Formats: sequence, C-alpha cells, structure tokens
Amino acid sequence: MSQQTYLKVPFVWEGSKPLIEVPSRLEFKPAKTLSHEVLVSAVAQVMESSIDASDQKQVMERGSRQVAEQFLAESKDGFSYQNEWWQIGVTSDNKAVGFVFPVIYQGCAKDGLEEATIYYIGVLPEYRGQGFATDLLLKGTRVLQDVGVWRVFCDTDVNNIPMISTFKRVGYQQYSEPWQRPL
Repeated sequence: MSQQTYLKVPFVWEGSKPLIEVPSRLEFKPAKTLSHEVLVSAVAQVMESSIDASDQKQVMERGSRQVAEQFLAESKDGFSYQNEWWQIGVTSDNKAVGFVFPVIYQGCAKDGLEEATIYYIGVLPEYRGQGFATDLLLKGTRVLQDVGVWRVFCDTDVNNIPMISTFKRVGYQQYSEPWQRPL
C-alpha cells in the first residue's frame, strides 16, 4: 500500500528586503502571556477548522486538543526560538484574533544569518476573511527580520487559497512548483 500524500506550495522571503511595517490595527503580545490552556485552545480551534490536509487528518484521528498539545510540545524539534517571538494578535478590546509562531531552522545559518520559517500561523474562525492573516504574517516576518535571517522558507497546502494569497500579498515568492508531502 502506498503512502498518502498531499501537495504543499513552497514560498520564500529573502531577508535583504527593507524592514516590514506592521499595521497597527492589532496589538501584538507574546504568546507566553497567555495561559497554556488558552494557547492550546486557540491552536486547537484553528487546527479544527484548517484547510490543511495534514491538520484535517490529524484532528480527525486524534481530536483537535490532543493534536494542538503535541504540536506545541514538538515546537523545538529541529527549530529554535525565543518565547517572545511567538505573537498573539489582539483587538483593541483585548480579544485574540490569531497567532504567528516564527522559528529558526537549526543548522541552516549562512554568512552569519539564520534561515527561518513560520512554524504555524492561524486566525481564529470568527475573525477569518478580514485580512488578519496578513497582519499576523507581517508581524512574524518582522520578528524574523529583527533576529537577522537570510531567508524565510514556508509552505502551505495547495488548497489553502487564502494563505497562498496572504504569502503573495506580504511579498513572499513561490519557490517552486507544489511538492508532495506525506500525509
């Protein structure tokens, strides 16, 4: 029996661009300011309603809470980051809209600069369709700019048209044709 796969679209952002300006319609707070329970709940809500085939499969098999717990627990596997890099976007009345978790790939530095990725980004279901993913991606990319990266390499499910559009809107370039990933 062959292994199931799905297609991911790879994107790259080159670090030599001017510093990104993050819109001010959201306030950003380090994710560490949330309780573990609130953070897990937010990630679970996003995963539960994700377009990503891998998220859908895992949630169906194990439930959104368990998948979110494991996902957060594995965040240091092959990556490094400072806790304050992970950001929550909140409205003026302090309601969480979404989150962005930028990380550095371990062992991928080049000329003194790091290679990075957005480990995960998500907008809570009730706030989707309002452009908040753009604000979150801008913030995550800016955090990585401030760290000093030579590039940010990301991907998203080929069916996640809203995220593909967000990457392009922020200035990421499609790196290659979609590639197969194990499901």
